[in-house]
Amino acid sequence: MQEKGNKMQQRTTWMALLACMCLPVKVGATDVHPHIAANLLPMSLQVSWNSNKPQLGKFGQCAAAFDSRTDDGKMAFACSIYVKLSAVAQRKAIQHCDEQREARHIKAPCQLIDK
Repeated sequence: MQEKGNKMQQRTTWMALLACMCLPVKVGATDVHPHIAANLLPMSLQVSWNSNKPQLGKFGQCAAAFDSRTDDGKMAFACSIYVKLSAVAQRKAIQHCDEQREARHIKAPCQLIDK
């Protein structure tokens, strides 16, 4: 009788483990990049955003940084369009934006633009 109880407990444990394995899990997808609403961007970045937005598709992302609302030399803008994962698009958009930001000596951090 004891052996039958152990087998039942073992089966229940395995079924619970299998059920837990089927649950969706976010692995390494922590969103650490700041976001900005498109309407808070300077006008020239809003124009760039609006022209790139139709090509973003489901996963594409854009990022922007700016120290001035009027001087285009103090603005950085980059998009990652042809990707299959949103996390990859975010990382690449931030990376390309950071490259521009450093080249233009922009102090503000790159921010992902909310869709």
